[in-house]
Amino acid sequence: MALRTSRKHHIMFIGNASGSSDIRSGVNHVDKVREGIGGGFGDSFGSRGVSEGVLERWNTDPNTQIESLQTIKTEIAADTARLAVEFETLQTIKTEIAADTARLAVEVQQLSQAVQETAQLVRDFLPEIIFRIPSVPTTAFATGQGIGDDRSGSVEDSGTVEDSGTVEGQPRSTERSEQRQARVPHQHHQGGDSSWDTARANYQQEQQQSRGDGLFPRPSLDMVTGAGGDDARQFKVPSGGWATVSADPDRREAVKDAMRDSYDKYETFAMGYDELQPLTKRGKNTFGGLGATIIDSLDTLWIMGLSDQYSRARNWVASGLHFNRNYEASVFETTIRIVGGLVAAYDLSGDTMYLEKCTDLTNHLKPAFQTSTGIPLNQINLASGKARSPRDARGGATLAEFGTLQMEFIALSQRTGDPQWQIMAEKIVEKVRDVKYKADVPRGLYPLFISPHTGRWTSSKVSFGAMGDSWYEYLLKVWVVGGRTPAMQGWHDEWEESMQVMIKKLVFDGAEEGTMYVAEYVNRKVIHKMDHLACFVGGMLVLGAKGSPNEQEYMRVAAGITKTCFHMYTMTPTGIAPELVNFRAGKMYIGGAHYNIQRPEAIESIFYMFRKTGDPKYRDWAWEIFNSMVKQYKKPTGWVGIRDVRTNPSPPDNLMQSFFLAETLKYLYLIFCDSDVIHLDEWVFNTEAHPIKVVIRDSTLVGRRNEGYN
Repeated sequence: MALRTSRKHHIMFIGNASGSSDIRSGVNHVDKVREGIGGGFGDSFGSRGVSEGVLERWNTDPNTQIESLQTIKTEIAADTARLAVEFETLQTIKTEIAADTARLAVEVQQLSQAVQETAQLVRDFLPEIIFRIPSVPTTAFATGQGIGDDRSGSVEDSGTVEDSGTVEGQPRSTERSEQRQARVPHQHHQGGDSSWDTARANYQQEQQQSRGDGLFPRPSLDMVTGAGGDDARQFKVPSGGWATVSADPDRREAVKDAMRDSYDKYETFAMGYDELQPLTKRGKNTFGGLGATIIDSLDTLWIMGLSDQYSRARNWVASGLHFNRNYEASVFETTIRIVGGLVAAYDLSGDTMYLEKCTDLTNHLKPAFQTSTGIPLNQINLASGKARSPRDARGGATLAEFGTLQMEFIALSQRTGDPQWQIMAEKIVEKVRDVKYKADVPRGLYPLFISPHTGRWTSSKVSFGAMGDSWYEYLLKVWVVGGRTPAMQGWHDEWEESMQVMIKKLVFDGAEEGTMYVAEYVNRKVIHKMDHLACFVGGMLVLGAKGSPNEQEYMRVAAGITKTCFHMYTMTPTGIAPELVNFRAGKMYIGGAHYNIQRPEAIESIFYMFRKTGDPKYRDWAWEIFNSMVKQYKKPTGWVGIRDVRTNPSPPDNLMQSFFLAETLKYLYLIFCDSDVIHLDEWVFNTEAHPIKVVIRDSTLVGRRNEGYN
């Protein structure tokens, strides 16, 4: 404080002296400043002493005054320099404190996460300690059984597949159920506390569900697809002209092993979350915590006969899936993954629990459809029902989002007897048909965005990749899943018109013989870019070829697109395709997006080409891609995408996409199955590869029209 006080007085003095034009005039006023001088000198030089003689000389000698002022000036300069150093030091300390604070914040967050995880572990394992350990038979350890033996000793791991299935409605094994019951002590707490008994009963029920216990239909190798081709052979459903192929058991089982490994890793590290982050061994709620990987996997697990995994997944849906969540859900993603997955699980199993869940969910989605046009807003808070358009849609609704609800909503109406879902879904298509020729795009194609409030198009871009793809897919598939009847012909007419314009305006030959690709249309110009998403077009054309006057043309284009998509994999050092490719003079180049997120569309088209033609080369293509996926995707804790297909090995990302289990592995598995497994005359895949049973229809709101294609 002495230093600061002396500086203050110095400044006071300098202010008085320098303010005079003549320093000598300051002498005439010495009495007025003596107190300030004395204070200044006293504070600054008090330790050295100031004699009366010095003060006298100050009063009478101008040279002494100047010399003193110079001394003060020098000391002030020195103090100023010292203060500057001190200030710089304080700034450094401030910066270090800020860095320490940020680091501590991260550590606190990590500690908080660790506390939560520890609490979860305590919650999970304390009941095991309390209830299970005291009654585990000592012989269990000798035989390798014990706590958690349901996972480690699964049927699939033992290699015995005959026992994986059960008679519908019967327990998996009476003996195993009795053993499990014996492990839980009938009385552990001597006090007879009713709250303890309740806790024990709840624990027993939870453990029963997590093990997959209960009375409900289960898959087996003898009950993979219900009728398994019988309806097709008895002409109960129209024929799509599919080949009859036998299985390739070795390759099929290799894909099944990949599915088992993928799902087991999800169960281990992320059960109940939407998706697994394998590298950090954590779950991620990409879709609001609806268990997307579980529901996306249900039908794949059923088709592959992975009964234990399916049963645990089914019980999670029954007890853990609810929709009153304060989360802004995508109507599109929720419909194709959750609604579609639940409908498919019902169609395969007959388990009505799935329909109850599905109806509950669609009631939560319903407010999004309350617009003047009936075209839904795509974002909705599941708890409040408040809906809005996504920010990236510029206030509009996206073609592939509002146009990819129809299969699921129509199927739900058919299975519940409630027509409202079908009416909501079909009104959307009717509204779009009313305005489709008002768009500034080639006649018969559709822009990507429309206002859900006015029904006016807000875009002039056309794409069969992102944001446009599945609109065209569902125009066809609603017709196919409805039995290809004359009553459903309006859907087929719309699709045929679009395909003819697409082939004429946007399909081009590649540089390599037999290859073709689908371009985009932006602001009246063709852009020679193709998303991996657009690889689905090959399979779509195969599905719609039978019965069309353009069947041969569709098969030719489908083969060309499928070959291009296969080469998207073989052209890279990793054997994995990029997210998109560009074309110059027909030659294919990797575009700016050189990552891969485990997409299924190329495998999807290979699947349809094989089921249609029976040509073994398509199995070979699929096997080559699968082996590349094993090399690039598989990690000890799950399967991941890769960040750069041009680098081998590529740095991985940290996400196992739910559609990898729903689509990619399912299509790969079916390529190596016989043609009765999900017979394509009896089942139609939604855009997430959930199989929906064909139901013959004799009416629809989307009738035939005179304008356009007929």
